[in-house]
Amino acid sequence: MNTEQRLRQITLSIRSLPLWARLWIVLVVVPVNAAGFFMLHTVSGWVIAIAALFVLTSNAALLWHRAGMSRLLSIPQLIAWVPLLMLLVSRLVGGWGPDEIEPGEWALAVLAVMVTAVTLFFDVVESWRWWQGERFANR
Repeated sequence: MNTEQRLRQITLSIRSLPLWARLWIVLVVVPVNAAGFFMLHTVSGWVIAIAALFVLTSNAALLWHRAGMSRLLSIPQLIAWVPLLMLLVSRLVGGWGPDEIEPGEWALAVLAVMVTAVTLFFDVVESWRWWQGERFANR
C-alpha cells in the first residue's frame, strides 16, 4: 500500500466513526489536552501535555501501521489517562505538586479530570472489546 492509499484509508476510517464521537474528539478532547501546552508553567499543564504527546505519537504510529482506526488505539490511551487522572486528582486535593494551585490551573485540572474520566470509560470499553477479538471499530 503506497502512502496516498494509506492516507485515504486512514481518512475513510476516521470518517466512519459516528458523528458524536468525532465531535467529542475534535471539540472536547483535543482542546482540553491542547490547553495543557498553554499552561506549561503549571504542574497540571505539564502532566496533561506529556500525556497528550504520548497519546498523539503512539496513536499516530498505530493509525499509520494499521492504515485506519482500530480498538487497539485505546490501549495507549489507558496507559496515559489512568496516571493522568490520578495525578490531577491528587493535585486538586493538595496531595501532589510543589505550590498552591492557582485558579487557572485549578480550572484546567477540573476540566481535564472530567473529560479524561469520560474518555477513560470509552477506552476501557474499547480495549475490552479489542481484547475479546473485536479488532476494528468501523470496518
